[in-house]
Amino acid sequence: MSDIKATDMTGNPLQVGNFVEYINTGTKGNIIEIISDNEGTWALIDKTDLYYKTEILRIIKKVTEKELGEKIFSREEISEALEKQKEASKAEMSDVSVESGG
Repeated sequence: MSDIKATDMTGNPLQVGNFVEYINTGTKGNIIEIISDNEGTWALIDKTDLYYKTEILRIIKKVTEKELGEKIFSREEISEALEKQKEASKAEMSDVSVESGG
């Protein structure tokens, strides 16, 4: 089965062990098997134990929790973000075009 040539949606070659994302749902996992039949080429993903068509997969970099890190915000940054959101909400809640019947 290792002689099957498969590519992801961008044309990158796929192989067992690649970390991929199924673009329709965002499911991520490692390829544990690649098969081919009369309907196309399929990759088995370890996380779901399901086969996905390879042309709908995308190779991605596996990000660890440590790489994501943590952002610490100051009170000022939080207040500023909340104020911006409050101002945006006012614009969305305008009653200028509201009609009522009677």
